[in-house]
Amino acid sequence: MPEPSSRGEMPFLDHLEELRWRILYSLLAVVLCTLVGWWVVQHFDVIGLLKRPIAPLIPNGRLVFTSPTDPFFITLKLAFVFGLLFASPVVAYQIWRFLAPALYERERRVIVPAFSVGIVLFLGGATAAYLWVLPRALAVLLSLQRQELAPMITADAYFGIAAQLIIAFGLITELPLVVTILAALGVVTPRFLAKNRRYAIVLSAVAAALLSPPDAVSMIVMLVPLLLLYEVSILCAWVMTRRRARREAGAGAASRTTALLLLLAALGGTLSAQQPAPKPPGVRADTTPRHVPGQPVQGQAIDTGAARRLGLPTGPTRSFPPADSVIDSLLKLPGYRRGRQPGDLPAGRGVSRPRRDEARGRFGALSRGELPARRRGRSAPLRPE
Repeated sequence: MPEPSSRGEMPFLDHLEELRWRILYSLLAVVLCTLVGWWVVQHFDVIGLLKRPIAPLIPNGRLVFTSPTDPFFITLKLAFVFGLLFASPVVAYQIWRFLAPALYERERRVIVPAFSVGIVLFLGGATAAYLWVLPRALAVLLSLQRQELAPMITADAYFGIAAQLIIAFGLITELPLVVTILAALGVVTPRFLAKNRRYAIVLSAVAAALLSPPDAVSMIVMLVPLLLLYEVSILCAWVMTRRRARREAGAGAASRTTALLLLLAALGGTLSAQQPAPKPPGVRADTTPRHVPGQPVQGQAIDTGAARRLGLPTGPTRSFPPADSVIDSLLKLPGYRRGRQPGDLPAGRGVSRPRRDEARGRFGALSRGELPARRRGRSAPLRPE
């Protein structure tokens, strides 16, 4: 069976596998404890102990049975009840092992003591039902039509009613514990429980009808303690809410105090770091300027290359085309000047033939491959003065 390493890291199929093994372990514990319960029922007077509340109300204090199989099934039912009771710690442990990886530390601290308290409350409710509720409920039920009807109570019917009533009272006594756990986790509040009291009464009546034997007396006998337990649950929720609020207030005050101390310590460290170290008496401060080789001196002008080497910002740069020897030779001729646009040439004027021949003579020295490149590199047209 896979063991969860930490909270929320197990895949869904592994959760199903673990749930299957937990259920199998719980069923195995119930079966083994049922066998132990069978031995207990056979060797101890369990039936006589359970028959004690009704013994004064029936003739000769003896129960009857109407089928040959009744003694066997009565013994089996009692053994199963004892098996559930004996196996309850194992079942609770398996439930805890399955739910523990999904709980936070705060939830674990709340639920772990709840298991032991829940067992004590269940046993207390079952004991109260056996000693107080069951005898009085049987007395009321058997007192009706006493002169006209003679009781002949079968063992199967009586043990069924007694077991149902005892287990039901053991379960309803868990209500204050459940409400206290929910209040500790912040799920419910006393105001919420008091505001929805009318709905709680309806739900209590439905639960009493389902858990008690099918008669009005048993339902009323269970409904009254259930309503009282609901009021006790409101009181427990109020106490738990006040404790939780006090604990949160204390934690908030402690955190604020810690934050204030840390802030003061940080401010003190900053101020001490900003203050210069005290100089020994008689020692003057060294005010001689220091010059680091390769670094500029304050007030000294530096060129662009030095600024780039030092990583300082420089002005915008602009690249110019290389000088053209043909254009330069033409500009040296008399009567030629540089213009900005081709339209700067006067209309109807051109270059005279002698000057054109002279220019051809100068271009004749260039090869056929250099002449187009020189022409493409020309920056502006030339015109005579």
